Amino acid sequence: MPSLNVETVFVVGAGFSHHAGLPLTSGFTEAILEARQFSSGPSRVLVDFLSRFIHDAFDHSTKAGAKNWPDLEDIFTCVDLSANSGHHLGSTFAPADLRTARRAILSRIIQMLDQKYEAARKKKRSDWRKLDDFFWDITGRSVGFISMNWDTVIERKLALSGKDALLDYCCDALPAIIPELPDDAYDFEAYAKALKRGLVIMIAPLPSDRRKVDRSTPIVKIHGSANWLYCDNCRRLFWFDPGESPRIADQLMRADDRSRIARFLSKKGQHVKKTIASLSLRPQVKCLCSEEVALGTRIATFSYRKALDFPMFQKSWFAAEELLRAADKWVFIGYSLPAADYEFNSLLKNLIRNHFSASFCDFRSV
Repeated sequence: MPSLNVETVFVVGAGFSHHAGLPLTSGFTEAILEARQFSSGPSRVLVDFLSRFIHDAFDHSTKAGAKNWPDLEDIFTCVDLSANSGHHLGSTFAPADLRTARRAILSRIIQMLDQKYEAARKKKRSDWRKLDDFFWDITGRSVGFISMNWDTVIERKLALSGKDALLDYCCDALPAIIPELPDDAYDFEAYAKALKRGLVIMIAPLPSDRRKVDRSTPIVKIHGSANWLYCDNCRRLFWFDPGESPRIADQLMRADDRSRIARFLSKKGQHVKKTIASLSLRPQVKCLCSEEVALGTRIATFSYRKALDFPMFQKSWFAAEELLRAADKWVFIGYSLPAADYEFNSLLKNLIRNHFSASFCDFRSV
């Protein structure tokens, strides 16, 4: 755990990541639906399935554009209320189907965020360069981040701007590595074994110099992260290189999810069958504690009923409060304090009223 006594804490929202080519929260649905333009592939299949879900549960056309979709907050809240209480949402979507829909939205969002980042990295427009300048400017300074986002823009930029930059999510997440799949062209037996049993993660080594670990940059992500996976058996949280985001997106959709998607899209044609068959050739990532346990995700969605009662979220919120209390300066970048984040709004108000005088506050847009 790094020192949480930093000089400046940056509280960042979707507007911060927008400089790296990612959409604002209001543009997520449109960005998700861009996969309709793909001829095939996992993203296209997920969007076809989600379009069917929106049709059956909310009575919108399967071809409806983003402006005619319900807000993501409404979708996630309705799904959570129904699935978590064991009820249908419409006659065709049972609780198990709703949980598949939730994972499908998360998987597609993670894919979309990675695709947008990579596209912006190739273009390197003015906003991208401004973000680079920001990270070069804070290199070596005592700073910390509280991120409302799931994306990994902070981690990627820190890795590029600081030599051997270390980070700490402040929630006891362990750095881990997903092994490479054996090449079936050279070792078909090893490939078949990995496909059947899955790939067991490895813990990444930390620097031997303890002082370097203590100087890690704290990045508190109170709603989870696209590069996290969680074990429901040993209850440990693991984080992976941001470049693994596409594999983590695939990890969210398991065999039973693929079967449900195939059932709902049975009339869609051969591209669905081929894509689902190809996904079956991607082995599940398994935990160290047991080769029987596939890792999953824990992300607090846009829902008004965020599931924040997991250990990593509780630790993240405690760390966020400690960072804010100890910092000399709070800087808000691209964060509009939306109504759905009422828990964080309450945290800020309590800190301001209980620990600081009113004259301390100088809120400015950045």
